[in-house]
Amino acid sequence: MNFFFNCCTCNNKFNFHESYCESCLQRIKNDQSKVFDLIQSVFDKKRANVEYRTRIINDIQDPSNRLKETINIKSTYLESRKQQLEVLKNKIQNLKVIVNKDNGYIDVKKKYLSTRRSSLKKNKQSFENANNDDNNNNNNSNTNNSVFISLSEEIQKKKEQSAIENNQLQIIKRTKVDQLANVVKLQISLNPNNPDHYLLFNMVLNDNQLLKFPKDIIFTTLGYISKIVFLISSILGITLPYHLNYKGSKSTIHHNLKSKDYPLFYHKTKSREFQKALYLLGENISFLRFYHGLSSPKESNLLFLKNVCELVKSPNLGKDQQNLEIRSMDIEYDDTKEDEWEVVTPIEEDDSFEKFIYDHSQQ
Repeated sequence: MNFFFNCCTCNNKFNFHESYCESCLQRIKNDQSKVFDLIQSVFDKKRANVEYRTRIINDIQDPSNRLKETINIKSTYLESRKQQLEVLKNKIQNLKVIVNKDNGYIDVKKKYLSTRRSSLKKNKQSFENANNDDNNNNNNSNTNNSVFISLSEEIQKKKEQSAIENNQLQIIKRTKVDQLANVVKLQISLNPNNPDHYLLFNMVLNDNQLLKFPKDIIFTTLGYISKIVFLISSILGITLPYHLNYKGSKSTIHHNLKSKDYPLFYHKTKSREFQKALYLLGENISFLRFYHGLSSPKESNLLFLKNVCELVKSPNLGKDQQNLEIRSMDIEYDDTKEDEWEVVTPIEEDDSFEKFIYDHSQQ
C-alpha cells in the first residue's frame, strides 16, 4: 500500500519512499546537470586560457627574433643599395665631366663659326661698298669736319661751365672754412699767461697733461677735436685715413684694415683700444696737416690741441694743394705699450659733451 505525503517545497503529494515529488526531483536533476556543465565549462576555459597563455608567450618571444632577423636583412639590403648609389653617383660625376668638356668644345666651335661667319659677312659688305665709298669720300669729309667743329665747340662750352662751377664751389668752400676757423679760434686759443696751454671753453688745458684730467673733460675735449677734424675733412672733401664716427663724448674711430671701431672714451680704466683710438686720431690730424703743407713730427702725434690750432690758423687751409704728393706716413703703433695713466673715477652721465658745450655757449 502506498502512502502519500505533501512535498515540502511545492506542497504536492509524493510517495513516502522519496523525499520530493516527481517534478521537484526532475528539476533537481536538471539543476545538477547544469552545475556539472558549468564546472566542466570552467575547466575547459581554464585549459584554454593556459593554452592561450603559452601561445602568447611563444608569440612574444618569436617576434623579437623575427624582428632582429628582418632588421639585419633590411640593413644589409640598405648597405648594398648605398653602395649601388655611390657607384651611380660616381658614374654621374664622370658623365657630368664628360658633358662639360663636350659643351666647352661645342661653345668653342660655335664661337669660331660665329666669328668666321661675321668676318665673311664683313668682307662681303666691304667688297660691295668699295665702289660706293670712293664716290662718297668727298661728301663724308665735309660732314666729318662739321661734326668735329661742333664737338670741339661743345667741349669748350662744357669746360667753361665746369670752370665756373669749380670757382663757385671754391668760394663756398672757402667761406665755410673761414667760418669754421673763426668759430674754432674763438673756442680754442693759446693761453697768454701759460705757454703750451690752451683755452677751451674757459678751461686751461695742456696736451701733455690732458689724459690726467677727469674723464668728462677728456671725453669732451676728444669729442670736440673729432668734430673739428670731421668738419674740416667734410668741407674740403678730404678722405681721412681712418673714418671718424662723431657721437659727442662717445665718438669712435674706424680702422679699415682691421674692420674695427676704437672708442675715444673708456669706462673704468684706460684700455689698449682707447690708446689705439688716440693714435688713430693723431694720424688723422697729421694727415690734414701734411695735406696743407704742415709738418708733424712723430713725438707730437698726441698733441691734439696744438696741432689743431696750427692747422686752423694756417693760411693754406682751404686752398687747392697742387703738385703735392699725399702719402701715408710710415708710423706704426706699438701694441706692447702699457697703460701709464692712473685710474680715475667713473662718470655716471654719458651726455657730458652736449651739456658741457651748451653751458659754455650760454656764457
